[in-house]
Amino acid sequence: MNYALLQNSLTPPSVEALQRAFRNSEALSAADAAFVADDAYGILARDLPAEEAQNLAASLAAEEVNVVLVAERDLPRLPDAEFFASAEFGADGVRFFDAREQSSEVPYRLLRLMAVGYDSVKGEVRIELVFGDAVLRYHSTLEHLHFHHTPELKGRSPGENLVLWVGLLVRRAPHVLLNRGAANLASGRDIEHVEDFVGYPRPGAFIEEIIWMLWRARQTEN
Repeated sequence: MNYALLQNSLTPPSVEALQRAFRNSEALSAADAAFVADDAYGILARDLPAEEAQNLAASLAAEEVNVVLVAERDLPRLPDAEFFASAEFGADGVRFFDAREQSSEVPYRLLRLMAVGYDSVKGEVRIELVFGDAVLRYHSTLEHLHFHHTPELKGRSPGENLVLWVGLLVRRAPHVLLNRGAANLASGRDIEHVEDFVGYPRPGAFIEEIIWMLWRARQTEN
């Protein structure tokens, strides 16, 4: 059984601490420290054999970098995403429309997490909505998202409309978990170029933060 090393918080560890901890690791080297620190969005390492995971966790603890060993099979698994091109905010739920204007509605109470992140590889802003215990997922991008079903949005650009859109959804589902990108957009600041506020070092870091947040929510509820 392989394990992942999960952080207790989203605070990134120092490069120096990681360099010292990795000196005796077979999976990671001191040269990997800068990459791991920059990429620390809740998950420091994955797919480690049990003994290596335990040894690395002990080395990290000695450097005051506390992690939790979690079996890979126990991490949340994101379901395949349903694409949406627009959304309408009703009294009790959000109605998603695909490119053909076919729709489906999900109650606000089931919304667990909203994440926004800039994929520098594809050059697109991604929007992810996860419902329940990762049982349903909707996905879109700013390039393909239109706001025909939210006429109350009066932004001067798609970026400004996305900021307003996030704010509307948060007001209707105040319990929703927000990743860093979504939290930045929901802060109420005047934001036009959203890419500057939702950046991640790589697409994998964006997804790993979502997985970490869902895992953390499970621990809080149990």
